[in-house]
Amino acid sequence: MKNVLIDFSHYDDFNGFGEIARNYIHTLVTRNINDLHFIFILPRKHRGRFGAGYDYIDREDKRSQLKRLDKHIDLWHATDQQFHLRGGDSHTIQLLTVHDCNFMTEKKGVHKWRHILQLKWRVRRSDHLTTISHFVLDDLNQNGFIMGKPVDVIYNGIANDEDMPQQQPSFITDDKVPFFFSVGQIREKKNLHTLVPMMKYFPHHLLFICGDNHFSYASQLQQLISQQGEGRVMLTGKISNEEKRWLYSHCAAFLFPSRLEGFGIPVLEAMRYHCKVFSSRMTSLPEVCGEHASYWDDFTPEEMAKVVQEGLQSWQKDGREAQLAARHSQQFNYERYTDQYLSLYRKLLG
Repeated sequence: MKNVLIDFSHYDDFNGFGEIARNYIHTLVTRNINDLHFIFILPRKHRGRFGAGYDYIDREDKRSQLKRLDKHIDLWHATDQQFHLRGGDSHTIQLLTVHDCNFMTEKKGVHKWRHILQLKWRVRRSDHLTTISHFVLDDLNQNGFIMGKPVDVIYNGIANDEDMPQQQPSFITDDKVPFFFSVGQIREKKNLHTLVPMMKYFPHHLLFICGDNHFSYASQLQQLISQQGEGRVMLTGKISNEEKRWLYSHCAAFLFPSRLEGFGIPVLEAMRYHCKVFSSRMTSLPEVCGEHASYWDDFTPEEMAKVVQEGLQSWQKDGREAQLAARHSQQFNYERYTDQYLSLYRKLLG
């Protein structure tokens, strides 16, 4: 039996890394796997959570616990490029999943070079790479990060949670008022400020922008909302999964003008709930959404509003377009994701 270590350090994080970690491990442990033994790096509070059939390494004390591990690690899967430890020995196969190289656009000067050197070092230390989209693979190639390593593209999954409980958020005081919805980290790359002046063209709608707002960009966005939000735009902060599901189910449309995405989980989540999706045409989003979204090519308020107005004219939540979008989203699931990684583990282990 081969020993496979999977780094789930981001299990508790409220971002894409955390979403993937939670769904992957919860799917993986439902499988009856007899040829592989798994070792999980997890936050300490989850030690033993998935039963005695696995070994656990506490994220907070991983170095010393790995030294005491009584098993050889045959394959080490770093599930994102931001890992803080690469272990094993010269006989350990190193697998690295790269989600993006957004820092090539986001960072400047010494900070950009630090990220470049870190990713090159991490790729050099790896035997095999996976990326979460063909866009990311192309981006890595164009920026010289592949360095001859073999690569597989394995798309992220989307949780099947449409039948899970929903909860109306407390900031929804009148559920009869139509609203637009956006969710994600409130960071500059999400381009959310473009939505605020657009709202003057929708005097009967509200806009709720939800997500982790501890970034400096959130303060700038809040200032813009105060100045141009028409009193109908709200930056809510983090929401629960129950609230997110309610918002997907009840919104008039899902708005996602992001400029930098390695994948784009929210657009596919929205499709599961028969939401009309409006997206930028940048980075991975056209690859992920296909023909099932309406795209912004111009971020001036009047042109963005025009795209939304035209896209909503024929959209019905129980209509054919919505059903096709939901079916498209269902192709991205954690059953397939887990199957592909198990197949890759076995292939690499021979």
